[in-house]
Amino acid sequence: MWKIQTCKTFLNIPKHRDYLCLLQEWAVDALPWGDLAKGKYNLNFVKPEFNFFTINGKCYPFTKPLLVEYGDSVRVRFGNIQMHHHPMHLHGHQFQVVGADGFPIAEHSQIWKNTILVASGETWDIHFQANNPGIWPFHCHMPHHVTNNGAPGVGGMFMTVDYC
Repeated sequence: MWKIQTCKTFLNIPKHRDYLCLLQEWAVDALPWGDLAKGKYNLNFVKPEFNFFTINGKCYPFTKPLLVEYGDSVRVRFGNIQMHHHPMHLHGHQFQVVGADGFPIAEHSQIWKNTILVASGETWDIHFQANNPGIWPFHCHMPHHVTNNGAPGVGGMFMTVDYC
């Protein structure tokens, strides 16, 4: 029933879209806070001062948008495989929390939100209807988590929901 699809129109029939978003943070050594320069840097897996934040291994602007069409039924599965929590916030939509740690949540227990805290080691499944066309930010709500090493401009754990 659920499958990942590319953005195509088939007689305007609503589709089910299913996305997986793995949340990660990284401690990059030898790069002063606020600087951003291309290069190869060592990762420090012991140091808890993270300065790069990614979704599926990419930081914005290289994250892939969640492509939807008006009327689509969209499920997003978040997995936090790292140390810190990430409150993930969707603009322009409300979503239902439909699963936790690989188990469905009974319909009578599901709640509506626009931000969900994904703690270390947790997974959450959310569902929303694509009913508000535009390009909508979907990001961690911790300010320095939407930067690349604190450099000016949006970066880090940030993606968009794009209607096509």
